[in-house]
Amino acid sequence: TVSLSRGASLLKLGRGYMGPHKRTFILNKEASAITWKSTSPMKGANSTRVDLTSVTRVTKGQSTIPFVKNANNALVKGKESLSFSVVYEDYRGVETTLDIVCDNQEQFDSWFSELTGLVKYHMQNKASDDRVRRFAQRQWSLADADADGLLSFKEILALVQKLNIDLDRGYVQKIFDEIDADNSGNLDYIEFQALLDELSKREDVYAVWYALCTGAIFTGHRSVNSYMSSSKPIPSSYKSMALPAETFHRFLTEVQKVEQTLEQTKLKIEAMKGEDEERDTKLRFSNFRDYLSSGENAAYAVECSTATYQDMEQPLSHYWCASSHNTYCESDQLKGYSSVNRYINDLTKGCRCVELDCWDGPKNEPIIFHGHTLTGQIKFKDVITAVKEYAFLQSEYPIILSFENHCSIPQQKVMASYCKSILGKMLVVPELAEGGRLPSPEALKNKVIIKAKKLPKKADEEEPIDEDLEEQKKAAESTKPKDDGEASPPGPAKEKKKKPKVAKELHDITFLSGVHFKSWFQSANEALANEMSSFSEPKTEKFIKSSAAEWVEYNKKQMSRIYPAGVRIDSSNYNPVPSWNVGSQIVALNYQTSCLQMHLNDGKYLDNGGCGYVLKPAVLRSPGVSFDPVAGPFPREEQLDFDIEVMSAHQLPKPNGAQKGEVIDPYVKVELYGIPADQRNCMTRVIDNNGFNPIFNETFTFRAKMKSLGLLYIAVYDSDQFDADDFIGYATIPLTCLKEGIRKVDLRSWNGNNSGEFQFCSLLVNITFK
Repeated sequence: TVSLSRGASLLKLGRGYMGPHKRTFILNKEASAITWKSTSPMKGANSTRVDLTSVTRVTKGQSTIPFVKNANNALVKGKESLSFSVVYEDYRGVETTLDIVCDNQEQFDSWFSELTGLVKYHMQNKASDDRVRRFAQRQWSLADADADGLLSFKEILALVQKLNIDLDRGYVQKIFDEIDADNSGNLDYIEFQALLDELSKREDVYAVWYALCTGAIFTGHRSVNSYMSSSKPIPSSYKSMALPAETFHRFLTEVQKVEQTLEQTKLKIEAMKGEDEERDTKLRFSNFRDYLSSGENAAYAVECSTATYQDMEQPLSHYWCASSHNTYCESDQLKGYSSVNRYINDLTKGCRCVELDCWDGPKNEPIIFHGHTLTGQIKFKDVITAVKEYAFLQSEYPIILSFENHCSIPQQKVMASYCKSILGKMLVVPELAEGGRLPSPEALKNKVIIKAKKLPKKADEEEPIDEDLEEQKKAAESTKPKDDGEASPPGPAKEKKKKPKVAKELHDITFLSGVHFKSWFQSANEALANEMSSFSEPKTEKFIKSSAAEWVEYNKKQMSRIYPAGVRIDSSNYNPVPSWNVGSQIVALNYQTSCLQMHLNDGKYLDNGGCGYVLKPAVLRSPGVSFDPVAGPFPREEQLDFDIEVMSAHQLPKPNGAQKGEVIDPYVKVELYGIPADQRNCMTRVIDNNGFNPIFNETFTFRAKMKSLGLLYIAVYDSDQFDADDFIGYATIPLTCLKEGIRKVDLRSWNGNNSGEFQFCSLLVNITFK
């Protein structure tokens, strides 16, 4: 067998100008990392290392951009079965890939098997609540730069700077000397843990513990605030106290609003005990600290984020569906690359509707790209193969393939053939359910359905205008320089006045029929439930202003797809909230673009176990119930008034993954998105020079008329006097998933990931429903 720890020479694909090149790779299980040697003197250790805790997946084949760029290279071509990509978030917080070609099958099997196993282990480990241990292990592996199993004072100082703590060098030296019992000038791992405990004092958590010990916590959350804000130190003697199970039970039931018995509370305390702790039902400070920082105590209800708990047997039109626009695009929509990896990425993140822009390709092979532009091209066949392999890894609920079909009849037949031969029994064309309703997600588990244009019902019926294509063409023309001497972009040389008809073979496998929207009356009285229309961003804004109530009614029976304006050639995103408010199901966003809009989308679809389908509220589903996001009516049960106290933050990273530089000056924005009347934004004060454990103690009040349309967005920034403030991290929580009590808010990176340093950074908040 191949020894991975001793190292192996593998072909690495460069991401810049450098082509494929050999490097010696070592899999270091102790450090949980893949490392290699670079010949460039400009690259530091971070550039030649992949932290396995930051890996999201390992994929076979050649689906990523480096493989696309090197498709014709003799060292790469024809070696799909020996190739794999490690998809991870690098030290800057940017999702990237390590792309490898092995020499032989034995080498590939060893590396791929070992890596997938380790990545699975670390993902399961991340899901555990032993954050203190994981944090210590990660910081040790990063701080021990020379890998000698010891940390010098110099290495400790570098760690302190990285951890965003503004501490005097003399103070750090004093702690170091006290812990370095043998005066060796170095700390081993046990001593390092002691030092980390000293540096990681949670005065915020201790204030809550003190309020619990004294009983003050039951008189109102303001008492906790006063302890945290007080300049008078809390007596350290309270840290050694052991509280009876009854006190912790009262905290859980009265403050946290957890429904459980005293016996269940005792079992919980026993489960929190460490190996060296007394096996009793007494609660100690370390147990309480671990509980507050555990996943169980998340502000985003665990029962919402980890399980599909909603009724999944209603018609498809009754659900919001996580949807991607121009899924193939890696960046902009004029000259950017296209890749199969984009489909894999979105599918494995729970996206349930992906878009395929299909055009005639060479040798009777349909291709996918952004028509009338210079974007890269990928094979239709490769995308369908990726759908088969990755569609149901994250969710078992149905995939919708949204075809923008610009192919000739012969190549449409090829498309249909690939769909049937590759997808097999996954591909279905279901019957409408009782009463002419759409089938349910439950009925379509592990199935793929196609949304595309179908043959006209009547022979003399006009072909629908492809508004999406028209916008693409206008945008491409408006950005193309005049007389630039460039060759015409790929695509049809001359656009015919009439679009090609739909091949019967493609018609026969299409379930959701793309039709031109005529009127609300026609849709209500004549349209079938599986006929759906697409609405551009400008038209969507117009209809929401003029006929929101009619659109709500339309979306109860039929599905609507919203897509960005054609002028968004930079792949920017529009605000999806107004479309969700009228019940539009397929609100397609550019998943490749990290932004506020995608942050809202990610938080919304983390609900219902991240399955990609979220049940709309009753006012957006029930027949005969009129609703307008502006005028209402707003049901009484939808009202939610609440306070959120931003208490503190913990272990905030520096912007953009920086290891050095100034300690950050953080502040927190708290915003509510939803119906227009509910929207509000607030901001805490700035805390100078403390990114490790800043205390804010600021309370904001929100009043929501429609909680099931509300999204709470919390973001942390680094204040900068002379430049734009830097983004640190965010969390999005649907109001229906918000938990009361003193809760932990896990933060995600700009790209939406929770790996690397984002495994550990969080906010502590106090949420009170009125």
